[in-house]
Amino acid sequence: MSQKQEWLYIDQAGQQVGPIAADQIHAYVNAGHITAESQVWTEGMEAWLPANQVDGFIPAAAPQQTPQINLGAQSAPTSVAASPANPYAAPVAAATAQEGGEYPIPAVNKINIGLYLSCLLVGIGLVIVGTILIGSSATRAGEESGSIALPIIIMVIGYIGVLVSSIIQLMAIYRAWAILKPGGGTLSPGMAVGLLFIPFFGPIWIIIVLCKLPNQWNSIMSKYTNTTAAPRLSLGIALCAILIPVIGYILWMQQVAKAINFLVSARLMPGSQQQQQPASPGGIVLR
Repeated sequence: MSQKQEWLYIDQAGQQVGPIAADQIHAYVNAGHITAESQVWTEGMEAWLPANQVDGFIPAAAPQQTPQINLGAQSAPTSVAASPANPYAAPVAAATAQEGGEYPIPAVNKINIGLYLSCLLVGIGLVIVGTILIGSSATRAGEESGSIALPIIIMVIGYIGVLVSSIIQLMAIYRAWAILKPGGGTLSPGMAVGLLFIPFFGPIWIIIVLCKLPNQWNSIMSKYTNTTAAPRLSLGIALCAILIPVIGYILWMQQVAKAINFLVSARLMPGSQQQQQPASPGGIVLR
């Protein structure tokens, strides 16, 4: 196993983790994150394989288990992911959840609803104040050239606050759909957010994203032992967010943040099977 290789593996919850450097493999094995049955993959491999079938992954006991594992080796890779057309493209491992069991909650961060409300309300207030000051300055005769600078600065700060609140709102949409992915959510988190930036189609897409979310969230959360107590989402509040700016945004963000934060806390609770799993790489962290 080359020291320059980077590997992906499937953890016990069915989540794809990586890439990790080859010199870190033994640390993951010793910590129990990678077992002899864990599916692993690196560039050049045509399909995922159990770790004990890859030289250098599992020391000592691997030779004794190899004959037994090889009996099912033909079906193991196809259950994780189909072989890609390009052998050098990383396969996408499907994360599955069995109804009635424990839901594999993805490793996402909580939504800071306090930061969202502060940026939105303070930002709108500063924009209003700046607009009023500019209007009053324009009515004064013989005004100084620099008298309008302060109102403009106030407005710019206000717009920045509104922009930050919009980013947090997009993060909430992304994380909500990311949580639903193992349970069969019909929209990927990247699609849910990415298509919002398409001109003219974005306003239509936000209606689809917000209206589909409550039904799928409530359905998936009701099927698993560790999510039955999760807060449910309301279609009425989603419609309110679409039809009533600001007030609707606040109501929608409060319920979505409450639901996401509940599941993040459930994932980190002592005794949870997912408590010790490493967080998924990538993404924006804003607590």
